[in-house]
Amino acid sequence: MRAFLLFLMMPAAWSQPADPSVTFEVASIKQSPPPDGGPIGFGCRGGPGSPDPGRITCSHFNVANMVATAYGLPHYQVAGVSFSDNNFFELALKVPEGATKDQVRVMWQNLLKERFKLAIHREKRDAQVFELVVAKGGLKIRESAPPPANPDTAVTGARSEGPPKLNRDGFPELPGRERGMIMMAGKARWRLPEGTMDQLCNMLAGQLGQPVNDGTGLTGKYFLELYWATDNGIMPGTRVTTAPVGHPGGAQSPVAALPEADSGPSLQSAVQSQLGLTLEKKRGQIEMLVVDHAEKVPTEN
Repeated sequence: MRAFLLFLMMPAAWSQPADPSVTFEVASIKQSPPPDGGPIGFGCRGGPGSPDPGRITCSHFNVANMVATAYGLPHYQVAGVSFSDNNFFELALKVPEGATKDQVRVMWQNLLKERFKLAIHREKRDAQVFELVVAKGGLKIRESAPPPANPDTAVTGARSEGPPKLNRDGFPELPGRERGMIMMAGKARWRLPEGTMDQLCNMLAGQLGQPVNDGTGLTGKYFLELYWATDNGIMPGTRVTTAPVGHPGGAQSPVAALPEADSGPSLQSAVQSQLGLTLEKKRGQIEMLVVDHAEKVPTEN
Protein backbone atom coordinates (compact mmCIF):
# COMPACT_ATOMS: atom_id res chain seq x y z
CA MET A 1 0.00 0.00 0.00
CA ARG A 2 1.29 3.41 -0.96
CA ALA A 3 0.37 6.17 1.44
CA PHE A 4 -0.32 9.62 0.11
CA LEU A 5 -0.49 12.53 2.53
CA LEU A 6 -3.08 14.99 1.35
CA PHE A 7 -2.53 18.53 2.53
CA LEU A 8 -6.03 19.24 3.76
CA MET A 9 -5.03 22.46 5.47
CA MET A 10 -7.43 24.89 7.06
CA PRO A 11 -7.33 28.46 5.69
CA ALA A 12 -4.66 30.46 7.50
CA ALA A 13 -3.61 33.99 6.55
CA TRP A 14 -4.27 33.15 2.90
CA SER A 15 -4.94 36.80 2.16
CA GLN A 16 -1.36 37.76 3.00
CA PRO A 17 1.15 38.06 0.14
CA ALA A 18 3.76 35.31 -0.07
CA ASP A 19 7.38 36.14 0.76
CA PRO A 20 9.19 35.46 -2.56
CA SER A 21 12.38 34.43 -0.72
CA VAL A 22 10.68 31.38 0.86
CA THR A 23 11.15 28.58 -1.66
CA PHE A 24 11.76 24.86 -1.92
CA GLU A 25 15.45 23.94 -2.18
CA VAL A 26 14.70 21.74 -5.19
CA ALA A 27 11.45 21.45 -7.16
CA SER A 28 10.96 18.92 -9.96
CA ILE A 29 7.68 18.94 -11.90
CA LYS A 30 7.06 16.37 -14.63
CA GLN A 31 4.02 15.34 -16.62
CA SER A 32 2.29 12.29 -15.18
CA PRO A 33 2.42 9.15 -17.33
CA PRO A 34 -0.79 8.18 -19.14
CA PRO A 35 -3.05 5.73 -17.26
CA ASP A 36 -2.42 2.07 -17.96
CA GLY A 37 -5.75 0.76 -16.72
CA GLY A 38 -4.56 0.00 -13.19
CA PRO A 39 -5.21 1.88 -9.94
CA ILE A 40 -3.86 5.42 -9.86
CA GLY A 41 -2.09 6.89 -6.85
CA PHE A 42 -2.94 10.53 -6.29
CA GLY A 43 -2.15 13.17 -3.72
CA CYS A 44 0.97 14.07 -1.76
CA ARG A 45 3.04 12.60 1.04
CA GLY A 46 5.80 13.96 3.24
CA GLY A 47 6.55 17.42 4.55
CA PRO A 48 6.51 18.94 8.06
CA GLY A 49 4.62 16.81 10.56
CA SER A 50 5.14 13.61 8.58
CA PRO A 51 7.80 10.88 8.90
CA ASP A 52 9.59 12.51 5.96
CA PRO A 53 9.62 16.26 6.77
CA GLY A 54 12.35 17.15 4.28
CA ARG A 55 10.65 15.90 1.16
CA ILE A 56 7.25 16.15 -0.49
CA THR A 57 6.27 13.90 -3.38
CA CYS A 58 3.00 14.26 -5.27
CA SER A 59 1.43 12.02 -7.87
CA HIS A 60 -1.30 12.89 -10.37
CA PHE A 61 -1.67 16.43 -9.06
CA ASN A 62 -3.26 19.02 -11.34
CA VAL A 63 -2.98 22.80 -11.06
CA ALA A 64 -6.27 23.09 -9.17
CA ASN A 65 -5.00 20.65 -6.53
CA MET A 66 -1.79 22.63 -6.24
CA VAL A 67 -3.67 25.90 -5.77
CA ALA A 68 -5.89 24.42 -3.05
CA THR A 69 -2.81 23.04 -1.32
CA ALA A 70 -0.87 26.28 -1.62
CA TYR A 71 -3.60 28.41 -0.07
CA GLY A 72 -5.01 25.81 2.32
CA LEU A 73 -8.52 26.03 0.86
CA PRO A 74 -11.31 23.54 0.21
CA HIS A 75 -12.21 22.98 -3.43
CA TYR A 76 -15.38 25.08 -3.30
CA GLN A 77 -13.35 28.19 -2.45
CA VAL A 78 -11.18 27.91 -5.57
CA ALA A 79 -12.48 29.13 -8.95
CA GLY A 80 -11.00 29.59 -12.39
CA VAL A 81 -9.37 26.15 -12.53
CA SER A 82 -10.95 22.71 -12.73
CA PHE A 83 -10.34 19.92 -10.24
CA SER A 84 -11.45 17.46 -12.91
CA ASP A 85 -8.65 18.59 -15.24
CA ASN A 86 -6.73 15.47 -16.32
CA ASN A 87 -3.52 17.38 -17.01
CA PHE A 88 -1.63 15.77 -14.12
CA PHE A 89 1.90 16.24 -12.80
CA GLU A 90 4.42 14.38 -10.65
CA LEU A 91 6.25 16.60 -8.16
CA ALA A 92 9.38 16.05 -6.08
CA LEU A 93 10.02 18.89 -3.66
CA LYS A 94 12.91 19.28 -1.21
CA VAL A 95 11.90 21.16 1.94
CA PRO A 96 14.50 23.25 3.81
CA GLU A 97 15.41 21.82 7.19
CA GLY A 98 13.22 23.12 9.99
CA ALA A 99 10.54 24.58 7.71
CA THR A 100 7.05 24.85 9.19
CA LYS A 101 3.75 23.94 7.55
CA ASP A 102 2.92 27.63 7.06
CA GLN A 103 6.29 28.20 5.37
CA VAL A 104 5.72 25.19 3.11
CA ARG A 105 2.39 26.66 2.06
CA VAL A 106 4.21 29.87 1.04
CA MET A 107 6.71 27.73 -0.89
CA TRP A 108 3.82 26.20 -2.82
CA GLN A 109 2.50 29.69 -3.64
CA ASN A 110 5.88 30.85 -4.92
CA LEU A 111 6.31 27.63 -6.90
CA LEU A 112 3.02 28.22 -8.69
CA LYS A 113 3.88 31.84 -9.46
CA GLU A 114 7.33 30.96 -10.77
CA ARG A 115 6.62 27.76 -12.69
CA PHE A 116 2.98 28.17 -13.77
CA LYS A 117 2.84 32.00 -13.85
CA LEU A 118 -0.12 31.89 -11.48
CA ALA A 119 -2.16 35.08 -11.13
CA ILE A 120 -5.06 35.28 -8.67
CA HIS A 121 -7.50 37.63 -7.05
CA ARG A 122 -9.99 37.27 -4.20
CA GLU A 123 -13.63 38.14 -4.10
CA LYS A 124 -16.78 37.41 -2.12
CA ARG A 125 -19.62 35.60 -3.85
CA ASP A 126 -23.19 34.81 -2.93
CA ALA A 127 -23.54 31.08 -2.53
CA GLN A 128 -25.76 28.35 -1.21
CA VAL A 129 -24.45 26.96 2.04
CA PHE A 130 -25.64 24.11 4.19
CA GLU A 131 -26.24 24.08 7.93
CA LEU A 132 -25.99 20.74 9.70
CA VAL A 133 -28.67 20.40 12.40
CA VAL A 134 -30.27 17.63 14.45
CA ALA A 135 -33.16 16.02 12.55
CA LYS A 136 -36.71 16.02 13.94
CA GLY A 137 -36.50 12.30 14.68
CA GLY A 138 -33.51 12.83 16.97
CA LEU A 139 -29.87 11.73 16.94
CA LYS A 140 -28.92 8.25 15.80
CA ILE A 141 -25.23 8.42 16.74
CA ARG A 142 -23.52 7.42 19.95
CA GLU A 143 -20.67 9.03 21.81
CA SER A 144 -17.26 7.46 21.22
CA ALA A 145 -16.10 4.71 23.53
CA PRO A 146 -13.05 5.45 25.74
CA PRO A 147 -9.71 4.75 24.01
CA PRO A 148 -8.12 1.33 24.66
CA ALA A 149 -6.07 1.04 27.86
CA ASN A 150 -3.17 -0.26 25.79
CA PRO A 151 -2.32 2.39 23.17
CA ASP A 152 -0.54 -0.24 21.07
CA THR A 153 -3.92 -1.80 20.29
CA ALA A 154 -5.53 1.40 19.06
CA VAL A 155 -6.22 1.65 15.34
CA THR A 156 -5.07 5.13 14.36
CA GLY A 157 -4.61 4.96 10.63
CA ALA A 158 -4.72 2.88 7.47
CA ARG A 159 -3.34 -0.58 8.20
CA SER A 160 -5.28 -3.10 6.17
CA GLU A 161 -4.11 -4.14 2.74
CA GLY A 162 -5.81 -5.65 -0.27
CA PRO A 163 -9.40 -5.37 -1.47
CA PRO A 164 -11.97 -4.43 1.19
CA LYS A 165 -14.80 -6.78 2.04
CA LEU A 166 -18.26 -5.94 0.77
CA ASN A 167 -21.55 -6.21 2.58
CA ARG A 168 -24.60 -7.84 1.03
CA ASP A 169 -25.60 -4.56 -0.61
CA GLY A 170 -22.20 -4.19 -2.28
CA PHE A 171 -20.90 -1.40 -0.04
CA PRO A 172 -17.23 -1.66 1.04
CA GLU A 173 -16.55 -2.33 4.70
CA LEU A 174 -13.94 -0.79 6.99
CA PRO A 175 -12.62 -3.33 9.50
CA GLY A 176 -12.70 -2.82 13.27
CA ARG A 177 -12.21 0.79 14.31
CA GLU A 178 -10.27 1.73 11.18
CA ARG A 179 -10.98 5.30 10.15
CA GLY A 180 -11.19 6.61 6.64
CA MET A 181 -13.13 6.48 3.39
CA ILE A 182 -13.49 3.92 0.63
CA MET A 183 -15.09 4.74 -2.72
CA MET A 184 -15.67 2.06 -5.33
CA ALA A 185 -17.82 2.06 -8.47
CA GLY A 186 -20.37 4.57 -7.24
CA LYS A 187 -20.52 3.43 -3.61
CA ALA A 188 -18.81 4.98 -0.60
CA ARG A 189 -18.27 4.30 3.08
CA TRP A 190 -16.78 6.73 5.59
CA ARG A 191 -15.98 6.20 9.25
CA LEU A 192 -14.51 8.27 12.05
CA PRO A 193 -14.67 6.40 15.40
CA GLU A 194 -13.90 9.55 17.43
CA GLY A 195 -15.29 12.26 15.23
CA THR A 196 -16.45 15.79 15.92
CA MET A 197 -19.17 17.76 14.18
CA ASP A 198 -16.50 20.02 12.68
CA GLN A 199 -14.82 17.00 11.10
CA LEU A 200 -18.15 15.75 9.79
CA CYS A 201 -18.92 19.18 8.31
CA ASN A 202 -15.52 19.27 6.60
CA MET A 203 -16.09 15.85 5.04
CA LEU A 204 -19.58 16.77 3.88
CA ALA A 205 -18.36 20.06 2.41
CA GLY A 206 -15.68 18.20 0.47
CA GLN A 207 -18.22 15.77 -0.96
CA LEU A 208 -20.94 18.33 -1.69
CA GLY A 209 -18.59 21.02 -2.96
CA GLN A 210 -20.32 23.63 -0.82
CA PRO A 211 -19.75 25.08 2.65
CA VAL A 212 -21.31 23.16 5.55
CA ASN A 213 -21.68 24.95 8.89
CA ASP A 214 -22.26 23.22 12.20
CA GLY A 215 -25.58 24.13 13.77
CA THR A 216 -26.00 21.01 15.89
CA GLY A 217 -24.65 22.37 19.16
CA LEU A 218 -22.94 19.01 19.70
CA THR A 219 -19.47 19.39 21.22
CA GLY A 220 -18.50 15.80 22.04
CA LYS A 221 -16.81 13.04 20.08
CA TYR A 222 -18.98 10.50 18.31
CA PHE A 223 -18.70 7.25 16.40
CA LEU A 224 -19.53 8.48 12.90
CA GLU A 225 -20.15 6.13 9.99
CA LEU A 226 -21.90 6.71 6.68
CA TYR A 227 -22.46 4.77 3.47
CA TRP A 228 -24.01 6.24 0.34
CA ALA A 229 -24.19 6.05 -3.43
CA THR A 230 -21.82 8.48 -5.08
CA ASP A 231 -20.75 9.70 -8.48
CA ASN A 232 -17.88 12.07 -7.80
CA GLY A 233 -15.49 11.18 -10.60
CA ILE A 234 -13.16 9.02 -8.50
CA MET A 235 -12.11 6.02 -10.54
CA PRO A 236 -13.58 2.62 -9.70
CA GLY A 237 -11.07 0.70 -7.63
CA THR A 238 -9.89 3.71 -5.68
CA ARG A 239 -9.45 3.37 -1.94
CA VAL A 240 -8.98 6.41 0.28
CA THR A 241 -8.31 6.28 4.02
CA THR A 242 -7.27 8.88 6.54
CA ALA A 243 -4.27 9.06 8.82
CA PRO A 244 -4.21 9.83 12.57
CA VAL A 245 -5.60 13.05 13.99
CA GLY A 246 -3.08 15.83 13.48
CA HIS A 247 -1.70 14.15 10.36
CA PRO A 248 -4.46 14.36 7.75
CA GLY A 249 -3.69 11.98 4.96
CA GLY A 250 -4.82 9.44 2.43
CA ALA A 251 -3.81 6.02 1.28
CA GLN A 252 -4.56 3.88 -1.71
CA SER A 253 -4.22 0.21 -2.44
CA PRO A 254 -5.10 -1.78 -5.56
CA VAL A 255 -8.63 -3.10 -5.28
CA ALA A 256 -10.91 -4.89 -7.68
CA ALA A 257 -13.54 -2.78 -9.43
CA LEU A 258 -17.11 -3.56 -8.44
CA PRO A 259 -19.95 -4.29 -10.81
CA GLU A 260 -21.84 -1.14 -11.71
CA ALA A 261 -24.71 -0.49 -9.32
CA ASP A 262 -26.94 2.53 -8.78
CA SER A 263 -28.75 1.47 -5.61
CA GLY A 264 -28.11 3.18 -2.32
CA PRO A 265 -28.97 6.39 -0.48
CA SER A 266 -27.74 9.80 -1.51
CA LEU A 267 -25.29 11.48 0.83
CA GLN A 268 -27.90 13.87 2.20
CA SER A 269 -30.47 11.16 2.82
CA ALA A 270 -27.77 8.99 4.43
CA VAL A 271 -26.90 11.79 6.85
CA GLN A 272 -30.52 11.91 8.01
CA SER A 273 -31.35 8.20 8.06
CA GLN A 274 -28.03 6.98 9.50
CA LEU A 275 -26.92 9.85 11.76
CA GLY A 276 -30.16 11.57 12.70
CA LEU A 277 -28.89 14.85 11.30
CA THR A 278 -30.08 16.91 8.39
CA LEU A 279 -28.63 19.48 5.99
CA GLU A 280 -30.65 22.68 5.63
CA LYS A 281 -30.05 24.98 2.68
CA LYS A 282 -29.16 28.58 3.47
CA ARG A 283 -27.92 31.60 1.53
CA GLY A 284 -24.66 33.25 2.42
CA GLN A 285 -21.38 34.64 1.14
CA ILE A 286 -18.07 32.88 0.83
CA GLU A 287 -14.66 34.29 0.04
CA MET A 288 -13.27 32.85 -3.18
CA LEU A 289 -9.77 32.62 -4.56
CA VAL A 290 -10.11 33.10 -8.32
CA VAL A 291 -7.34 31.99 -10.67
CA ASP A 292 -6.97 34.60 -13.44
CA HIS A 293 -4.12 32.82 -15.21
CA ALA A 294 -2.13 29.60 -14.96
CA GLU A 295 0.07 28.06 -17.64
CA LYS A 296 -0.86 24.58 -18.86
CA VAL A 297 2.81 23.56 -18.90
CA PRO A 298 5.27 24.67 -16.22
CA THR A 299 8.64 26.22 -16.99
CA GLU A 300 11.56 23.81 -17.16
CA ASN A 301 12.99 22.26 -13.99
